[in-house]
Amino acid sequence: MAGPGKKWLIGCGLGCGIPILLLLLVTIGGGIFMMKPFNKAVDTQKELSATYGKRSDYVPAAGGLNPERLEKFMNVRRELVPYCDNFNEISAKFEEMEKLDAGGEEPSKGEVFNAVGNMMSAVMGIAGNIGRFTATRNDALLNQDMGLGEYIWIYTLVYNSWLEHPPNTDFEERKNGEYSAEEKRVIQQLMRSHAQALTEVGRTEEAVAWTAEAGHLERSEGTGVPWVAHQLPEAVSQALEPYRTELAELYCQATSSFEFSQVKKKGLTISSE
Repeated sequence: MAGPGKKWLIGCGLGCGIPILLLLLVTIGGGIFMMKPFNKAVDTQKELSATYGKRSDYVPAAGGLNPERLEKFMNVRRELVPYCDNFNEISAKFEEMEKLDAGGEEPSKGEVFNAVGNMMSAVMGIAGNIGRFTATRNDALLNQDMGLGEYIWIYTLVYNSWLEHPPNTDFEERKNGEYSAEEKRVIQQLMRSHAQALTEVGRTEEAVAWTAEAGHLERSEGTGVPWVAHQLPEAVSQALEPYRTELAELYCQATSSFEFSQVKKKGLTISSE
């Protein structure tokens, strides 16, 4: 049976919930320094919403993924590349603590102390980097005349459906990562909107396929990733193939939980969802 130190580490490892720790730290001791990047993210998010509406308002065009929009998407990804190393370093600190949790022997007080220090450093690092990542993403989207809904649409098809990277697999490296309930709802709405756009131009067979896939995801208890159980439409894979190398290079697993996020602020508490 694990002793008190071991139990504490298990209870406050990755499973303790990064968002909860983030809220606690910002509320109690974050101060102005911690809030600054989130304030920027909130401001740019308001501008995005005023210009493009909610994430689920985007209507994917019947014409599919054209080169111009893919290039704009890649321009946004290029702006986010520097954050990948930052989050990888933070992830490494969590992995070190997980290894200590998994050890068979009771950790010493010194090991517990070091683990706590690393954890707090990692969480504080996450807080600032999430804020800066979100603000940078929002600025890049505004500069590329792209809303968050379109970004989610392209990201989902490129990285989750086509290149088959499971979503939300950063710090815990889950083999079967899945979207949150809200992310699933947004993605399914985007799929239905795309089906409607196809219907309006007379491409009913394709529209039926997208509608059916959205329905399949709604009924399924799986990851929520489109076209995992069924073949990705050829039009999508053909549009993406010329950009395979660069798109693959611009993927970052360490930021996969924050790609679709919006920052919400109430008083001195913040959340990213």
